[in-house]
Amino acid sequence: MKNQKRLAKYKMIENDILSKINSGFYTKGQFIPTEQELVKEYNVSRVTVRQATNNLVAKGYLIRNQGSGTFVAEPSYIGRTTNIKSFTDEMSALGKKVSSNVLAFKIIPASEFVSQKLNISPESPVYYIERLRKADEEPMMHETTYMSVADFPDLSYEKLLDSRYKFVEQTKNVSIDYSHQVVVPMMPTDEIVTYFQCDPEQPILKVLNTTYLATGEVSDYSVLMLNTAKYQYQAIKVK
Repeated sequence: MKNQKRLAKYKMIENDILSKINSGFYTKGQFIPTEQELVKEYNVSRVTVRQATNNLVAKGYLIRNQGSGTFVAEPSYIGRTTNIKSFTDEMSALGKKVSSNVLAFKIIPASEFVSQKLNISPESPVYYIERLRKADEEPMMHETTYMSVADFPDLSYEKLLDSRYKFVEQTKNVSIDYSHQVVVPMMPTDEIVTYFQCDPEQPILKVLNTTYLATGEVSDYSVLMLNTAKYQYQAIKVK
């Protein structure tokens, strides 16, 4: 988009730290890096770092303990469990043509965080997948997904152009049962602004999604960025 004002440096740092808190990179009670370490990490002044952390303290995400440092506060969001419905099924039910751009598809070693989410050993090979999901050629969602290679050895680029949930159910011969989701607001990154052509100063929704099969196994862990101006998050609670 033309003539868009870029976010101030302190705001970008604030958003990045908040994203790390929401994703579990920084956990409850964990001390974040010192101001000097953040100055080096982001290549900014101490004043800029202090402004970013002050905002997060004021909003209740961080707690500053004089003499010992700044640590992550008790999370203020609540996770919920929802019935699963694939993006493909959801958009098709609305009469829209679904398409996917596969932005990345590679095998990487599982980090400690991802291995915990997938219930696998650290360093186990996992698929790292990025897709831009569209409806009638309108970008609706940016999806980053991690899946165990051992569980889905036949996953391919071509299969990712279609419904990933359909592939999972056909491979495992078992239905997807439910997903556990944590929904948090965030400011869009430059990359997301480019994909969605959205306002960089308007928040979007990020959904941290863990999908479970009827057997209790974890199918995948995904981070979904929603183009909130065009795609609203909805959940249906059932008994």
